[in-house]
Amino acid sequence: MGDKVIRAVIAHIIRDGKILLIEKKQGHGRGKWNGPGGKIEPGESPEDAMVREVKEEVGIDVKSYRLIGHIDFYSVNEEDWEVFVYRVEDFSGQPVETEEARPQWIDLSEIPYGEMWEDDREWLPLVISGRPFEAKFWFEGERMVKKEIRLLDDSGRGPSGEGRL
Repeated sequence: MGDKVIRAVIAHIIRDGKILLIEKKQGHGRGKWNGPGGKIEPGESPEDAMVREVKEEVGIDVKSYRLIGHIDFYSVNEEDWEVFVYRVEDFSGQPVETEEARPQWIDLSEIPYGEMWEDDREWLPLVISGRPFEAKFWFEGERMVKKEIRLLDDSGRGPSGEGRL
């Protein structure tokens, strides 16, 4: 990764055969569907950032979650990102629209992959099925040019025992 890596989180909230996605209204990924998330602030843990971002973007309180993925993105619009992917198991409150996001519960069989980042179709099914993973994606602008995905066991380890989860 480059000298300046943007550290961020994304949360996927799944309940009753549906996933809570947001249509980004501003900032990185504007106009695309994604899970709630954003940048980790200095001194903040990824877990705290995820809980804060979900509250800020859709107004719900995360009660329990699982770190399920770790993704390195290279050259997305000339930026490198390190993203911690969470699967939210329980929450309270009802999603509300905010300045940043328009949330919508979407049936798992109707996920709008064509309106999401290209890489989402590669790893979001792993989140939905509960499979821990690590991935690397290389971009030119907003077009994916290369990918590496490695499945991990439930302890966050790969086939040879290494892993970052």
